[in-house]
Amino acid sequence: MFNIYFYALCWLAMLIFALPIIFAGLLSVALESEPQKAVENPLQELAKNISANKENKEQLKVNYDTFRKKFSKAPPVGSADYQTWLNIIYDFSINPLLMEAEEVAKFRDELEDSNASIKNDIRTKIGTALQKREKK
Repeated sequence: MFNIYFYALCWLAMLIFALPIIFAGLLSVALESEPQKAVENPLQELAKNISANKENKEQLKVNYDTFRKKFSKAPPVGSADYQTWLNIIYDFSINPLLMEAEEVAKFRDELEDSNASIKNDIRTKIGTALQKREKK
């Protein structure tokens, strides 16, 4: 239908227009930063972060807000994360920098409302934290 030079010219034009797109893709792959490691267990990481920042009120508040947003529901009873979850509640409750006793009571009520099946465990953990808090 057309001369062979017409098809060669079309292929050449398409290649010239495609080269910047190919180079941009290669450049973006080359400059891509190292992928971030996925956190193995976010609850464990939060517990480590809390224990490392017991004296830092701002960081404790950030950890507390994170806990309330992501971990208000307890992990299944009997799992390793369940005990970590209860220990985090204990750490929040015992620290007077983070909350007053009235705020701890509100926190306990929130947790009991969202985890009715383990109400006694939550109450016991927060109760012991408040008792040790008073002794200090």
